[in-house]
Amino acid sequence: MEAPNLEAEPKQGSKTTEEDNYSGEVNFLYSSKINGSVDIADICETLVTSEAFSFALDSSGKIFFRENGRLRIKLLSIETTISEQGMTISGHDDFVSANPGDSNIYSLSNALNLLLSDKKLFNTAFGFPAESARIFMRPIAIKAEDNEEYEAFIPYIRIYSGGIISISMSSVFGFEGATVREVIGNEVNKSQRNINSVLCEKELYLACTECQISQLTLQERVSQRKAFEVTIESALNAPEELKFLDERLTTYELVHTDQFTLTDIARNLLSVVAKAVASGSVKTSINWIGRQYRDDSIGEYWNGKPIIYIREHTRQQVSSIENWATHKCLVNSVMTRTYLPSNAAHAALTHGDMRNFDDFNNFYSEAVSLVLSSAQVESFIEQDKVYTFNNLTSDIQVLNEASHFVRIYYSYASLGLNTCKTAIDVARLELKILMFEESLISAHKYGEIAEYLEEVKRGDHLTTVCKLLHKKIETVRKALELDDKVMSESYTRRITIIFGIIASATLSPELMQPLAKLYGITFANDQVDKLVGIGASVVAVIGFLILTHYIFRIFSFTIRKIKT
Repeated sequence: MEAPNLEAEPKQGSKTTEEDNYSGEVNFLYSSKINGSVDIADICETLVTSEAFSFALDSSGKIFFRENGRLRIKLLSIETTISEQGMTISGHDDFVSANPGDSNIYSLSNALNLLLSDKKLFNTAFGFPAESARIFMRPIAIKAEDNEEYEAFIPYIRIYSGGIISISMSSVFGFEGATVREVIGNEVNKSQRNINSVLCEKELYLACTECQISQLTLQERVSQRKAFEVTIESALNAPEELKFLDERLTTYELVHTDQFTLTDIARNLLSVVAKAVASGSVKTSINWIGRQYRDDSIGEYWNGKPIIYIREHTRQQVSSIENWATHKCLVNSVMTRTYLPSNAAHAALTHGDMRNFDDFNNFYSEAVSLVLSSAQVESFIEQDKVYTFNNLTSDIQVLNEASHFVRIYYSYASLGLNTCKTAIDVARLELKILMFEESLISAHKYGEIAEYLEEVKRGDHLTTVCKLLHKKIETVRKALELDDKVMSESYTRRITIIFGIIASATLSPELMQPLAKLYGITFANDQVDKLVGIGASVVAVIGFLILTHYIFRIFSFTIRKIKT
């Protein structure tokens, strides 16, 4: 699907006759994991109920949206073409009617493009990627340091059934006519630039503010309450108008600090989502005397990267191979995230092109991804009535989301070992990992996707994580097996002692009878004496066994306390 015509003035880069100029888009992808149980439908309902979010679309085609202030859930009718290059959708008219506005239409177009890419690239019947949903937020505007104009962003959250979560932040209007230096400084390393201002709508402003203040201690909240209230009142009394095509949005200043980056925005938005998942609603009112909220549900492992899409540029070649050779300065600079002049002496750089055809280059690394279009791409888009550049960017976006899913999965699998108490638990975890790897083999639909996933697994960081994971599995297994062996020997000794006591009970009547006579306990019949002796022996043995049992328990408890 094609996004609406966004009539906005793009950022202008300085043009010279000596340097090449590039136009395209940039997307920043951040991923982590939510701890605890995750229900996709419940999360969609929780978030979409808030006006900070526009709608949610899950992997089955179910859309969650508000209509007249009430939550509605509707399953869209989706039919893909045989080539899976397009799809016919019906049932979305209710959402469009209930939520008019260019920003909602733009978000819905992106959501459907991404859903098409999911269906085209992966067979989710094999469990990879896991069941998920994309929840689109309301627009925000960001003004970086040394910039005069704001950039519009519409972030969206993708959350998977296993708890893996990501946030994608893409500039709506992209960049145009930028030199290599400007692409590196302003786009690739945008996350390193200081942000002077962030504008957002009231609901999102209140949710972000509440989330940050709730993480303070009670003493800090009480002592700083007046200052916070003045800041909040000042922001709400100074609204600013943000224009998104023909839609006019009332926004408020969110940033009140000297240092703030794009990564900080992403982490704060994910914290809002995590808190909403934990509490069951998006909080907008501040509880000044409530319990401190500890933001420990996200962030034990954290991945982030920019994805650069170059659509047009000077000296654009028809062949992607020739285009790469012509623009090696751009490719090397982007993939190293620093400006490397063509004539600069540096070590040989090798970048793998994940595209098997001669139409565009798809470079992947754990730190950055780059798409460099040849002249064939624009020619194909002009000839095709359905396919757009947004379809291409959606394909690459979905692949990078899959790569983050893989990396986060292995990282958190290592943490899962900490909860294993027995060797059987380790074996079960290892089986889950093997089943995940099996799904990687079966889920892709094209050989190009298989090669892409293999390249992801060959990444330096992921390779190290996997090596450490397997070493940790073996070490934990050996430790637990040793504990089991020690415990087994302890049980063996205990059973030996117990059976020794039981065996000795057979001799107890012969000991009990003289003892009874000593205390004057006798009966006229010798048989009665024997029966009484046996009964007394049984009682004595049972009492001794009970005493022994509790002695063992106290000993084991003491040992555990000493170890901890």
